[in-house]
Amino acid sequence: MAKLTKPLTNTEVKQAKPKEKLYKLSDGGGLLLRVKPNGFKTWIFDDYKPHTKSRTSIGFGSYPET
Repeated sequence: MAKLTKPLTNTEVKQAKPKEKLYKLSDGGGLLLRVKPNGFKTWIFDDYKPHTKSRTSIGFGSYPET
């Protein structure tokens, strides 16, 4: 069974502070918020194809524009 993730709120996204290394916050269903050390935040979709066992990351844009 898949692990359920609570969707991120706008407040949680706004308050995500940069750290020394890049980190990701999960919004569920493969949608992630990537926070870079310089404070830049981008939305990405991490897709996993079970038949080929490959991963693909698709960028949707930066926060708060997207």
